[in-house]
Amino acid sequence: MPPWSMDDWQYVERQAVTDPKGRQWSVALMDVLGQAGDPDRPGATLELEYASGRYFTLIYSGGNTLQWERGYSSLPEAIRAYERLLAAVIDGRVDPAQPVFRQDLED
Repeated sequence: MPPWSMDDWQYVERQAVTDPKGRQWSVALMDVLGQAGDPDRPGATLELEYASGRYFTLIYSGGNTLQWERGYSSLPEAIRAYERLLAAVIDGRVDPAQPVFRQDLED
């Protein structure tokens, strides 16, 4: 079985970029309920699970290391955040080498 890759997911948008230090990153916007095999209308459990965000902006490295994850409840909001994040990685305002994950998760 071939190794799993973050590139195997389906994304709304995804772009490979290089930061000012010459490092390669993938910046992506994902609909977590829009993956192959997911129902068109999520069940009550999934609705609760993704209440804080169905759409996620992600940054990951070529080694499949997730460096950034933020959730958004609406697609227009997520698209704006994705565009800002993409520009911030390219111009160096965000350093993906310093991981940032969701902070609204309960222990």
